[in-house]
Parts: sequence; C-alpha cells; structure tokens
Amino acid sequence: MKIFLSLAAAFVLAFSAFSAPAKAVVTFDDLFATDPFAYEIIYLYEEGIISGYPDGTFRPNASVTRGQAVTMIGRALELDGTKRATPFSDVRAGHPFSGYIASAAELGITTGYPNGTFRPNLAITRGQAAVMLDRAIDFPEAPDNTFKDMAPNMYSFDAVSRLAYQGVIKGYPDNTFRQNLNVTRAQFSAFLARAIEPSFIADKRILLNTANDILADLKAKDFTSIASYVSSQDGLVFCPYSGGCLGNQGLTFTKAQLPGFMQNTQDYEWGFQDGSGFPIVMTPAEYYNAYLMDATYEPKERYGRTEQPLTQEQIKERFPNATVVEFYYPGTQQNSFMDWQNLNMVFEKDTNGNWILVAFVNNRWTI
Repeated sequence: MKIFLSLAAAFVLAFSAFSAPAKAVVTFDDLFATDPFAYEIIYLYEEGIISGYPDGTFRPNASVTRGQAVTMIGRALELDGTKRATPFSDVRAGHPFSGYIASAAELGITTGYPNGTFRPNLAITRGQAAVMLDRAIDFPEAPDNTFKDMAPNMYSFDAVSRLAYQGVIKGYPDNTFRQNLNVTRAQFSAFLARAIEPSFIADKRILLNTANDILADLKAKDFTSIASYVSSQDGLVFCPYSGGCLGNQGLTFTKAQLPGFMQNTQDYEWGFQDGSGFPIVMTPAEYYNAYLMDATYEPKERYGRTEQPLTQEQIKERFPNATVVEFYYPGTQQNSFMDWQNLNMVFEKDTNGNWILVAFVNNRWTI
C-alpha cells in the first residue's frame, strides 16, 4: 500500500484554492480567514447556498433557525425552492422559505410539530441539525459514537454516530457533543460543507489526492502502481456501466494479476452493453481503450457534485460503505453533451482504517 499524504499536507492542499483572505473573498465584515470554519463558509457562499445579512455581516455565532437550516440544505441538494403551499399552518405560500420547507417535508428531511406547525423561526440544536442532515443525505450505518454525553436512547444518537463516523460533525475538546446546545451559523456551515464536499474532511482530502495519483497511473498505464492500492484478498472490480455492477456483477482481477494488465492477451467477458445487451468480450488493453479510459479525465481539487446521480446510487447499492471519487467528462457540444462519460474510483476502508481501491466503475449515455 502506498503511503498517503500527511494530514498537515492535506490541510494545506484543502485551503490552497483560496489564496486571498476570507474577508476579501466573501466580503463579510465579520469573517476572516483565521476564523473557525471560514473556508467552509466561503465554499457555501461561492455555491450560493448561504448568504449574509443586509449590513454585510455573516454573524457566525448567531443561532440557526429551522427555516434557515432547511433552506440551506435545500439549496445544497438543489431542491425545488419555488414558493408554494406547505403542510404547516404557520408557513404560508408567501413565506420566503416555503418552497424549501415544502420540498424537505415531502422528502422526509424535516417534520413539524403535533399541532401542525413548523415553527420556522425557532432555533435548532446541534442534535436536531445532525438528524436533519442524516435524513437529507444517505450516510451508511456506523459504529456507535463515543461522546460521553450521548446515550443510545437519545433521539439524535444514531444520526450523530453516522455523521461523526464520516467526519461531518465533531464534538468538543472534552469529548462531549452537547446535542441540546443551539447550533451556530458557523457550525452548521461546517456540518453542511463537509456533508456535500468531503474534501473539507481531512482523510477524505487525502483520499482525493490519492485518486488523482491513481488517475495519473491510469494515464501512464502503470497497473503495477495501481495494484499497490488494492487488497490482496478482494482484488479490483471492473464495471463498464454502473448498472452492470449490481448483483455482484463486473469482472474482478486479483492484485497479482494487475501488474500484467496491459500485456494480458486473454479475452474476458467484462459485462454486457447497456442497451443492446450484447456481451463485452475484450482483452484488458482493449477494455482500457474502449471503456476504462475512453475519455479525457482531469485531476480534481474538490469532489464536486455529481452530474449523474443515478450512477452514484447504483454504485452505493453495490458498495454501501464506499467513498466514491468521480471523474467526469461532460461530452461535446456537437453531440449535445450526450456523449458524456465518467470514471468512478470506489474506495472502502479496511479493518485497519486504510483506504483500499475496490472498483473502477465507468458509465456513459446509452440508447
């Protein structure tokens, strides 16, 4: 297994995209680059997910209301924010957050109170924020959290466990989580930024750089180097289409087979063509040219939001505990961008907590 980048290097790389002070980028009068979570706030601002107040401030230590939290999540997930009627008596169609509240209610991200109200101006707690984010984003099951003020009978325990395991939320230095404390705007921004952009989580920033290294190895056809990221026990799965990975489909090469990948002259059945259903029978070198690297993929500074959510859903169905780095080729204007392709590197952690490359999953438009 290759040695991954150091944690310190990961933080430097994570922030290298922001060369100017935070205040200069965001123009919030009360936010500076040295402030906690400044870079997460900058990112959400750049993405149009958060905004400040009319007086030019962000007010990072102010509480977040239920309406604000749902709106930020709705923008992050690109939900329908069109103002409209909601199922709650205190959120009329004209309410500025009515569209996102209606969308979140429809998806089960948020619920109201027994009397039929939503209470959009009520501050939310750290525990409630964790539950809301857990419902909004499909995090895999995780070990119980070890915060000393949390217990399995608490309403937010499972959500906190999942988000803490993924690195989305953190506790205080005394190993408490303080679920009943109101979440601040800065804290919620950090939770949300980490949830939708994993490069704000240290070990996933390291993983992104590792994926870029593997992409360079692929371009160089260096499968000896690629083999160093693969488990001796499980090998590496190749799927020409994400749907072709379901039900344990796909072709698995052992770690020992990978160094000779490009020189291997044997024909293999890699799967079936999406659409026609014809078997894909090729040598590894032919598969490399026709599927694996049949597009121009570039290194990434961020994970980014996927352009093909169905691809990610199908990968997660096969590999529910995986973290996926997607390299995307958008296609060409002359083909109305219907000739898009993607290369997905699928990673899982082994029993020692090390990232292991488990699959290369491609996908493309088919008729």
